[in-house]
Amino acid sequence: MTAPDALPDLDPGVTLLHSSDRGTVAALALAALDDRDGPARWVDARNHASTFALSEAGRTHCVLDRVRVARAFTAHQHHALVRQLVADARRPTGLVVAPVVDDLYEDDDLLAQEADRLREATLSTLAALADARDLPVLVTASDPAAVADYADREIDVEDTRFGPRFDAGDDETTAYWTRGGWQTTIPYWVDLVGSVAEPAPVAHPEVPV
Repeated sequence: MTAPDALPDLDPGVTLLHSSDRGTVAALALAALDDRDGPARWVDARNHASTFALSEAGRTHCVLDRVRVARAFTAHQHHALVRQLVADARRPTGLVVAPVVDDLYEDDDLLAQEADRLREATLSTLAALADARDLPVLVTASDPAAVADYADREIDVEDTRFGPRFDAGDDETTAYWTRGGWQTTIPYWVDLVGSVAEPAPVAHPEVPV
């Protein structure tokens, strides 16, 4: 479990998370919901919406009431669900989550040209929705290079023995939640109390020779 205070903020716009771990995606999404009204609208692919992961990441047992999951099993279904988000734009929404947003478009039942067209339409629709509604949109990708052009920011994740370490440029994980409590880092304490000033040079008296 990662403490919500140790997670990077999800600002409005498309955020590409470089991890498809179900627990990490759930933790980021639910931490963002704490600061926003409305539910998370989750466009799911490959069964990434895990009730267990969401329950583990939530602060309360009723957190599942704030997550609306729509599952897609084909690229056409996925694209239709993303377009439905636009049709339902007036409904209360805290954020949009779309894990492995590009994955279904790689299936063999689509011609390459059609797959590219649908994927690009889906990604551009999500980006336009984020701008129009001032919403965070959290995505992961099986091929990040195919999605990065549509992202406003990217978050890298490194697994450590203390939990996931996030690097979002200026927003970096500096504390970890473990079973024994908090594990802090030097940057955490620098942010909290400031850095130690360099000691002034000590003048040594000259010794006559």
